Amino acid sequence: MVRMQKAWLAVLAVVVTGAVGVAALPSTAIAEVQCNGTTKPCPLQKWMRDNAGTPMASGDLAAIVKGIEKIQTFGGPDMKDWTKLAKKTVDDLKANKTDDVKADCKACHDAYKAAYKANAALRKRPIP
Repeated sequence: MVRMQKAWLAVLAVVVTGAVGVAALPSTAIAEVQCNGTTKPCPLQKWMRDNAGTPMASGDLAAIVKGIEKIQTFGGPDMKDWTKLAKKTVDDLKANKTDDVKADCKACHDAYKAAYKANAALRKRPIP
């Protein structure tokens, strides 16, 4: 009986330790593990919705500039023209050229959407 109680206590300790460990993970780390690109957005998708889509819908171009400047280096070697496209987008945002900004976004999506969908490591890459 005592041996069984100790075994259950050991199992309970492992479960509690695991739960605490998961709770201690940053939310971006959890998102990176669980994102699927559809029902659970990946880090870049969520970031774009929050920092580009929402401000664009409300006309807050300054917020988009600030955000795009922060992620200019996100693309890395997997997205070789990312920085160039980001800089052009920032220039167009600062010049209040909303039609050009929309075209910039489309150009980036056209250039990288297929590769992004096909590359799980890229989809799970944290935002800088």
